[in-house]
Amino acid sequence: MVNVIDVMHNLMTINNDNTSINVDVVVAGVGIAGAFTLNALPKKFDVIGIDKKKELGYPVECGEIVPTKKEMKHLFSLNDYSIFEIPRKFESNKTKVIKFILPNGREIDVEFEMHVIKRDEMIKEIAKKSGHKLILGKRFDFNGAIFVNSERFNSKIIVASDGANSRIAKKLKIRYEFSAAKQYLMRGFEGDEDVIYMYVGKVISPGAYAWIIPKGDGYANVGTGFRFKFAEKENNIHKALNYFINEYKYSSYMLKKAEIVEKIGAIVPIDLPKRTVYDNILFIGDSASMVISHVGAGIPTSMLAGDIAGDVITKHLEEKIDLSEYERRWREAMFETMKNGYFIRKLWDKIASNDDKLIKYFKLIDEKDMKLIIRGKVPIKLKLANFLIPILNMIF
Repeated sequence: MVNVIDVMHNLMTINNDNTSINVDVVVAGVGIAGAFTLNALPKKFDVIGIDKKKELGYPVECGEIVPTKKEMKHLFSLNDYSIFEIPRKFESNKTKVIKFILPNGREIDVEFEMHVIKRDEMIKEIAKKSGHKLILGKRFDFNGAIFVNSERFNSKIIVASDGANSRIAKKLKIRYEFSAAKQYLMRGFEGDEDVIYMYVGKVISPGAYAWIIPKGDGYANVGTGFRFKFAEKENNIHKALNYFINEYKYSSYMLKKAEIVEKIGAIVPIDLPKRTVYDNILFIGDSASMVISHVGAGIPTSMLAGDIAGDVITKHLEEKIDLSEYERRWREAMFETMKNGYFIRKLWDKIASNDDKLIKYFKLIDEKDMKLIIRGKVPIKLKLANFLIPILNMIF
């Protein structure tokens, strides 16, 4: 077992000759989680936001969907859901239905409202509106403190919001399971712009799912998740996505006239969060694997975690409350849904390697079940299936 305090003590003995700058808070990484943390920290504090990107939020590395405030009431336990009132200026589309498509073409429609957001614009405006200083286009290092080039930032609090590839998490030997993801922004989509399309199948998305998310005006985010342990040896994420776009009969007909505008690749955490407070360091968003892992949803969790982190840090600096309050509050608000999503994802792992069995299992799942699943609940039949899969595998 790694003693994190010892690791941090050893790291802090390094680079003592650097120029030191004293601040209250360093927000290390300004994506959704970092931007919402900055926004929640009062201007009276000396706060620095640092990000490797010269232009905040770009390139967009996700599907850009956030459930509406009405839907968030099914997912999180809060007294106030106003954080999920997405301003119209940050919305490129609003969808009404999630359509699940199985390898045999069976469709299951679930009414579920989503904002398709302009993630880059949201991050930029929220971070800059916070009024805090931003250092952009610079990579930071972590050796007990945050370093940018020759400058050492001595901060009372470090917010580790540097994403799934978190440098701070790696230095503290915190590890999570990930899925690879690849996405194209495409122009010329010809499907229903009120519908988010989610596909499962070993060829197009082994161990995960593929998606078409309409952004409005014929644009769509088109992508796939890819977990190598579920894939055939000759397959890879590039082949899978290209097949999904050009040949897969349940998706390609909507994309036959579409052209690629942008390409991105990323990794998505699909684990349960572990401990998120280490001395004066708070992990938030993807750096803490704060996702609803069965659907890979990370924006709403990052929004809320950033908001909670900012509030707890404020009260810590003003009233000396313990930073562990952050851990307690986010778990109270979100962990039940994360835990359910993780259960469903682990159950999915038991059947995802064979499309024929997958189709047979889904004969047991109806629209009512999918309504519960998409809202982070576990239907009773799924709880039973977890114990019965060895028997069902023999039958199927």
